[in-house]
Amino acid sequence: MSRKAKCPICGKHMVAEHKPFCSQRCQKIDLNRWLSEVYLVPGQDGEAALEGSGDHEGGDDDWQGR
Repeated sequence: MSRKAKCPICGKHMVAEHKPFCSQRCQKIDLNRWLSEVYLVPGQDGEAALEGSGDHEGGDDDWQGR
């Protein structure tokens, strides 16, 4: 039994040209969801992440010496 991958947006069969989606329309829907922050990657929020990382000690010019 062959299992065809399905589009994560609409559930139709995936098309190789638009992998993992079935069409350019579903690609654009997915992109819009990321840009609209409908999808979020779990993690720390902006400044909370910077405070805990220790990577920003020494000011903004610290990167130039590396």
